Amino acid sequence: MATTKIMTTTKTEQPEQPEQQQQQPAVSKKAGTPPETLYHVKRVFRFPTPGHANEILQPSIRATYTDLAAAKQYACRALFAEGYQPEQFLELHMRRGPGTNWVYGDGVLVHAKTADEGLVTVELETTANTIGELRVADDGRVQDPLFFLVQTTIDYSMDWSVGQRQTAIQGVFRTSQEAEARARTVLLGEDDEVSKSDFAMYGENVGQEDWPFDANVMVHAVGENGLNILLAVVEGQAS
Repeated sequence: MATTKIMTTTKTEQPEQPEQQQQQPAVSKKAGTPPETLYHVKRVFRFPTPGHANEILQPSIRATYTDLAAAKQYACRALFAEGYQPEQFLELHMRRGPGTNWVYGDGVLVHAKTADEGLVTVELETTANTIGELRVADDGRVQDPLFFLVQTTIDYSMDWSVGQRQTAIQGVFRTSQEAEARARTVLLGEDDEVSKSDFAMYGENVGQEDWPFDANVMVHAVGENGLNILLAVVEGQAS
């Protein structure tokens, strides 16, 4: 069995295990001004070889918090909460503090290698709160169902077979319908300042049987620079 390498920026030698019997924190409706900022825990798989399903490559939003410290704590145990175990990874690097030797990116809290040469990261992404008042648990975790418009940009010039993928949250919504509507306009800018004809290719998912992507992918576009863009509606994970 391959040796699992675990690295953290503190003296903790073993990662926290999932708290399977922990009760959910009590939900309290926060009074006063809604939070200005939301912190999203995002899990992403990447593979150096083609042939992996799009649904696996799509990012998963594991949780949303109004408190940065709580979001960081959850990010470090998000893989275990999802059911993964340390021995399933060839390498598992975790950032628990402001270490000086972290080389995996400022927003990355977990960086792991899988047995099939894949890479999985758990990242924090910050957005403004554009949806107003939210139900928030005592630990700062948002309890409301949320839907995310996630943009994946693929640069095949970096790797012709699978491409170099970057993901970003382009919007947070209460319903999938709102997210789908935004997906159809987000690349076109305000007042249609950018048109579909400005892209080398622009396609929308309108329910056609020959749509080559997953059902939650609303738009696929290719820029004149060759960059591929996928806009998908991703449902957040319930707490």
